[in-house]
Amino acid sequence: MTILALDGADVWFEQHGTGGDIVISSASGFGPYPAILAEDPYGCTVITVQARGFGRSTHLATAPAAGWLDQWGADVLAVADHLGIETFVYTGVSHGGGIGWHLARNHPERLRALISVVGTPHDRSGDTSSSAGRRRVVEGRRDPAVLREQLAVIGGRTEGEQRLRTREETLRRLVEHHLGYSEEEALVNQGMPFPQATDNEELAKILATIELPVLSLAGLRDGVISPQSALRAATAVRHSKTVLFEDEGHFMAEERPRRLAREVKVFLDELADYEANGGQWR
Repeated sequence: MTILALDGADVWFEQHGTGGDIVISSASGFGPYPAILAEDPYGCTVITVQARGFGRSTHLATAPAAGWLDQWGADVLAVADHLGIETFVYTGVSHGGGIGWHLARNHPERLRALISVVGTPHDRSGDTSSSAGRRRVVEGRRDPAVLREQLAVIGGRTEGEQRLRTREETLRRLVEHHLGYSEEEALVNQGMPFPQATDNEELAKILATIELPVLSLAGLRDGVISPQSALRAATAVRHSKTVLFEDEGHFMAEERPRRLAREVKVFLDELADYEANGGQWR
């Protein structure tokens, strides 16, 4: 665990493993993914960066001038610079995926690839300053019953005895985690990725400018990132790869991280071949 002093905040980061592919991820907090990618058989070096405003990083009373997503992206690059990492694979879950989409648009020269997990930019509906999922959590942040109900909507439908037990444990853990937030943490509102896009057509045009290798992993039962959102990115981002799980929702990284990690390993193997072949898939 290391604290890096940056302009306006101290940012916490941690390294897992010492393998070949360098994978960096940022979020308010982390479950088993992406650190699992440091284990066998995946064998990556994984750097997790706790987003400023949360946890062991500095809490902020007001939003950064650059906006949350762009500031978090800048912090990821600062950690990479501190570690002497020139290029890396970025992966993020949910809001962490939003950080990755901003990095892919604004700093493609630093990314070998983007791996987005339940994190494609939201459908444009109403005010782009906040997602529906974030509004639900903020509304219920001090009431365990309301918070659980809202998180259950975000997670999406599931069934089967084992999966229902897993979902109950996920909800219990997430409710406890959110109830432990400070007032500053609870009120962080990163907004939707690419808020300048006020409709889905404008959003698709922005996504079409991203040309680096992209893997999108999405759950079709997700209660906040719709299947249409995942398909928009799949059709707009040239040469991207999308894996859609019919039976997963927004909490797939928490509930079945090895299922994600297997897909990531396939993609990283493909990425190595793509780079060895001069930036051409074969």
